[in-house]
Amino acid sequence: MNIKRPIGITIISILIFLNGSFLLFSGIVAFFLASNFVGSLDSLDLLASNFAETNNTNFSNINSNAIKNFNYFLYFIAVSITLFSLIHFVISYGLLKGKSWARTTTLIISFMSLVGNSLMILTVLSLLTVVESIFNSPSILFGNILTIIINTLIIYYLLRKEVKDYFYFRSSNKSFFSSSFDELR
Repeated sequence: MNIKRPIGITIISILIFLNGSFLLFSGIVAFFLASNFVGSLDSLDLLASNFAETNNTNFSNINSNAIKNFNYFLYFIAVSITLFSLIHFVISYGLLKGKSWARTTTLIISFMSLVGNSLMILTVLSLLTVVESIFNSPSILFGNILTIIINTLIIYYLLRKEVKDYFYFRSSNKSFFSSSFDELR
């Protein structure tokens, strides 16, 4: 007996896959920025030394180690974003295959996103008045509200009985061959 995958699981999986694709693109851009950051530092050092010679100033106060450590931080961010994108791809695949760990992970990530976006809205509203936040940063406010709505719908959907039953059935169901071999023993 095979249970049909609910259409909402497919939609959630596609959303997670698209989010992972966006993160992968962001990770690639972060790698590109980090790799070009060193080249821009060399030209900045050359520009600063030329400026110092023509104006009789000293730029020795600039801590080059701090600037170079910032480049390592950029690489760390790029690797982290890329790893998160790969995790999204695995979760998306797990949802499509009906793996209960993917459902649990999606619930945890959606809940954490709910909390994080709510805190972001509270931060924006506490720093600005409501009118200022709508006119000055509407994308932050409305983007977070949209993310809260989507994550609330995901959590609600994944906690429905028929969806839980689907994941329970898929995770407890063994393949045809393994159950046939167990009967032979």
